[in-house]
Amino acid sequence: MSLHKSLKNRCLTKSLKPHSLTVAPVALGVLLVTLCAANAPAAVATTDVDVQQLHLPRSYLRYLPSMLDGARLMAADEQCAQFLAGDLNIDQSTLSHPVFRYQCRDPNGATYRWYIDGDTLEVIDNTRPNGRISFADLAAQYEHERELARQLAAERQAKIDALQRERQEVAEQRQAEQLAREQLEAERQEQARRQRLWQECQTQLAKQTADMIEREWLTLTQPEAEVTETRLRFSVDFNALNLNGVELKYRAYCDAQNPVEPQTPNEAPVNLNGEDGEQLTIEIHPRALVQSTSSSTTSVMSASEPMSVSTSSSSQR
Repeated sequence: MSLHKSLKNRCLTKSLKPHSLTVAPVALGVLLVTLCAANAPAAVATTDVDVQQLHLPRSYLRYLPSMLDGARLMAADEQCAQFLAGDLNIDQSTLSHPVFRYQCRDPNGATYRWYIDGDTLEVIDNTRPNGRISFADLAAQYEHERELARQLAAERQAKIDALQRERQEVAEQRQAEQLAREQLEAERQEQARRQRLWQECQTQLAKQTADMIEREWLTLTQPEAEVTETRLRFSVDFNALNLNGVELKYRAYCDAQNPVEPQTPNEAPVNLNGEDGEQLTIEIHPRALVQSTSSSTTSVMSASEPMSVSTSSSSQR
């Protein structure tokens, strides 16, 4: 039987037929056999392994189908980006038990070799408990490693998210505390301003009513101020006598303009009357005529009572 016919009977699977055969001498008289699969079926042509990449000595040609199966498993492994070659590991092989050696390039471009048992098509790996592992177990191992990596990534992301939330909560808390401090300071300054204006109101009212007969102050403590967007007002009630000894009942209003709100956060409030003080306007009206009104500064005067007095002064800061 010719060598070509012998190869057809001993080296090919059901789906693979040889087109040509090349025999070349190598060291120790071993023949290197290369088969060309140009006329192979479509199922073979779609694999990443070309039969020309596989090399066997002549005495091991009967193991070529197993070698091709092992090469396809190697090429299908996710670590193998490019299958390079396959040959026989002579040092570990016997005629009854071959060991194949395959070479691949990984996705990073690094070249590596695996040794495959020709009978079981398992990867020989002395670092493993049984010294070997199947490709199915390798695939399961890869998936397990990916799952662990996904879990670690999820845990790491969860820690990052928790840290970001904690930082955001701390920032929001600090911002809230800062706003609270600013609000307390604004309230403190407003209370001090109202107290200052009240003292100035008392002083100016005492001057304006100094010539009234038997003046009696009914508002003895600082009243609650009436506040609008543009002004702050104190209402002060007092009594006096006219020249005929008739009791007169008055209500005085002390008005001050509110500072203009700043346009930017760093801009200080603007005082319309300058930095030296606030303009304080004092109006005195008969109490009976203003009790039915809300906070109007204009009222109809009674012919039998004195006319209203309106004056203004500057409240020093």
